Amino acid sequence: MNTETYVRKVLDEWSAEARVPPGLADRALGRRRAGRRITKAVLVAAAVMALIVVAGVTVGVQVGPHPTTARPRPTDTSLRTDPNDAPPQRLVAAGQVAVSAYYVGHGDPRKFTRTWYLYNTSTGTYQKVPWGWVDVAPGLRQAAVLDGPLPTTRLGFINMKTHRVTRWITLRAAAGGLAWSPDGRRLLVTTYARNPDAMGAPGTGARTGFIVVDAKTGEAHFHSLLYDPENPNTRQDFNWSRDGKLIWAPRLQVPSKVFYDLNGAQRPAPPHEDQTLQQAGLSPNGRYLATEGTPPGPQTAVTDVTTGRKVATQPVEQLLAWADDTHLIAKGCDPKQCRGKGEFHNRLLLVSVDGKTIIPLTGYRNGGWVPLFTHR
Repeated sequence: MNTETYVRKVLDEWSAEARVPPGLADRALGRRRAGRRITKAVLVAAAVMALIVVAGVTVGVQVGPHPTTARPRPTDTSLRTDPNDAPPQRLVAAGQVAVSAYYVGHGDPRKFTRTWYLYNTSTGTYQKVPWGWVDVAPGLRQAAVLDGPLPTTRLGFINMKTHRVTRWITLRAAAGGLAWSPDGRRLLVTTYARNPDAMGAPGTGARTGFIVVDAKTGEAHFHSLLYDPENPNTRQDFNWSRDGKLIWAPRLQVPSKVFYDLNGAQRPAPPHEDQTLQQAGLSPNGRYLATEGTPPGPQTAVTDVTTGRKVATQPVEQLLAWADDTHLIAKGCDPKQCRGKGEFHNRLLLVSVDGKTIIPLTGYRNGGWVPLFTHR
């Protein structure tokens, strides 16, 4: 990935978390973005619901920021949309994944905060919660939270039906982020010496290590693994590999991830898991990889890892999660709705791999909100 592509990606991601003027990436790069155009029509026929349900699928899907491993297909794979609201008010889901929570960002990188909204399985709506960080376990029955402000030593477990805390665990080191393992049995907690969302001086990160917590027993083990001094982002959270055997930390270019075992020793990356900056990563069956498209876009691409060839492109801005082996959840925009409104006027979409079918999942963004995807 070249410097221009990286800078544009970082600024676009920042824009999702803090209100910034349209075209910030272009001004930072010293030129205007070429006009964008989505060439495929948006289709909202009820019949396309069947397209996102793949009968007999028994593999997992990469969700949100957390990759997953093989697991039984969820009993409910129905399409759930809220096309008039952004952020959504009722459940948004497609295939094997759901928007289990989201946060709204406030402020700028010098004093950035989040307000979290967690899905309530009893009411079918998203409700504001007071926690500093939230992650939802596969199956949407339990969430884990950090009691803010961050970093904190208080880790809680939440019932998704009642939104009540079922227990608290006191951590050995202060935490700023966490991620459920693909099997829902463990939590990966990233520890920090100071607020990971506050900008620091270059080369002076805050990450101190990680803790692996057994969700059933509460047993926890801390390992020291300091920040990457070449990464200017203070937040450098760890996440799980697809099979849950390794963990990874983000890098600034491709290879986009550095992998470690659960003792903190660096290990080779699993095949193809470090070869893209697209959040969706590998498809559930492991054959397809979500990648970047050809500038100026908006465009993304899907590559067949068995051949290395690009199989299709999609007229969207980012690929966020796989709904099944032939559909992805993406961020993008219909040019008739977005022309002249700035590059950050977009919504969540369900898009087929060939880019020909696009279904709106939410309304157009109203401020900066960031979804969390969980296997359901």
